[in-house]
Amino acid sequence: MNMRLLTLALTALALGGATAPAKQVRAGETIQWSMSDRLKIYRLGDMTAKFDRVQCAPLGEECEEDQLEPKLTLSTADGASITLDGSPMQNILMLGPVAKGGPVVAFVQSYTGGMHCCHQMRVVIRDKAGLKLVELGAYDGMEIGWPKDVDGDGNLDFVVTDDRFLYAFESYAASVAPPKILNLVDGEVRDVSAEPRFAKVFEKAASRTRKACIGEEYPNGACAAWAASAARLGTLDTVWPVILAEYRKEPAAWPDRCKVDRTDDGECPEGQLVEYPDYPTGLRAYLVELGYIPAA
Repeated sequence: MNMRLLTLALTALALGGATAPAKQVRAGETIQWSMSDRLKIYRLGDMTAKFDRVQCAPLGEECEEDQLEPKLTLSTADGASITLDGSPMQNILMLGPVAKGGPVVAFVQSYTGGMHCCHQMRVVIRDKAGLKLVELGAYDGMEIGWPKDVDGDGNLDFVVTDDRFLYAFESYAASVAPPKILNLVDGEVRDVSAEPRFAKVFEKAASRTRKACIGEEYPNGACAAWAASAARLGTLDTVWPVILAEYRKEPAAWPDRCKVDRTDDGECPEGQLVEYPDYPTGLRAYLVELGYIPAA
């Protein structure tokens, strides 16, 4: 009998922790996982999340035997499942409903590495076919927390940054990105930043960037972000004279525009480049190009 029990115990160990219990978590609780954590299982409601290190496949030049990769498998009680590639450095998972009374979804943030970069943000939601992956994009800076219901409509709002402003008017260190607000609508991600119900997000951003535009040694990045937030609030014409008075004239940089798609190496085909004479003209044109204000 003792030998039989020992055999069963050894068999369970050989299964690699397949029977490891799941840790119950709270809605919106931050779960951090890296490769050194090995197998971890979490559950909220009927959704189970399993982080693990698995053998890469297929074997070849880029995949050797005993080379492990981070994976996150999400599953629900009805048998639906989906497996995502993780980051070998840092992964952050949060489980919970993103709509009042809605089902549990998974919000995943994975650090990509690289210069000044990035957290890849993904949401796994329910749909008729089972589980669906929705890409929110990759964003500079630290991870964001569990989304909040900014406008009180019962749906959670993902407040990220419009990183198209980074490097556009200043160096990375002096760049400022205005807020960007994303919603999940009918199973798709939608940029809802321009909707008036989110005015308080841009009021806060405008207050912060106004101070930097007026008070910083290198103000042009902050002035551009202030202009963007003011455009969302419909007050760009009011703040524009202050921006004209405060921006740094020399040295100054601003984006140009290509009338057609740029080449893979970022070049604009000959005859298609539009260059602007100064910072104010370039800033206005950039706000038009990105949809913050209509064309004149």
